[in-house]
Amino acid sequence: MKTRCSSLLFILVALLITVGCVHNKTIDGFNANEWFEMGRQASIDNRLDNALDAYNKAIELDPKVAKSYINRGRIYYYLGNYNQAIADYDKVIELDPKDSETYINRGRTYYYLGNYNQAIADYDKVIELDPKDSEAYVNRGNAYDRLGNYKQAIADYDKAIELNPKNTHAHMNRGGAYVKLDNHNQAIADYDKAIELNAEFALAYYNRGLAYSAFGNHNQAIADWKIAARLGLKEAQDYLKQQGIVW
Repeated sequence: MKTRCSSLLFILVALLITVGCVHNKTIDGFNANEWFEMGRQASIDNRLDNALDAYNKAIELDPKVAKSYINRGRIYYYLGNYNQAIADYDKVIELDPKDSETYINRGRTYYYLGNYNQAIADYDKVIELDPKDSEAYVNRGNAYDRLGNYKQAIADYDKAIELNPKNTHAHMNRGGAYVKLDNHNQAIADYDKAIELNAEFALAYYNRGLAYSAFGNHNQAIADWKIAARLGLKEAQDYLKQQGIVW
């Protein structure tokens, strides 16, 4: 019994020493938490290279802290290094499989890489973890839209709007899906709602103009394009210039 107790005491002491070593480790005199905070401040100041360097050091000193990978993944994403961002999000999920925000971030990254099926899988997981996340349905709808599955996209936008009737992007994107199904009346209704929710949503005016144009209602189309141009939308400005129309 005495030998067993001595062995347990030895293991406990060894563990305490190991933990102490992790927290006492430094690079250039700063520990993992301090490097993390420096990375966070550098991110706020938009010094992305400095932030990346700081998060690298934080992870080197303590590789089991999910928040360091989360923030480094965001930096890689902003720098356009999507594959490395995904690697960091993978690590976060390994450390915390129920971190819904990281599934959102990874899904968004897969989307920009054109891997829409994997993006959908990540948004499925977000919805499983939080069935009331309106934006997750919008994002999954966007991925279905890219795959040409417009009816499923509309179903997701419907759910997003049910959860949040003021979700401007859900109305806007559902309008786009309806256009692709040649349902221009419903598209116009969605663009109307998007504009009601945000009177300065230039792209909604522009898209509504396209829908009116499809009906042959060119006067209403031009009226919408003029508003979009005055709001600064380059596509509308360029088109009106080509037509010699002053906005």
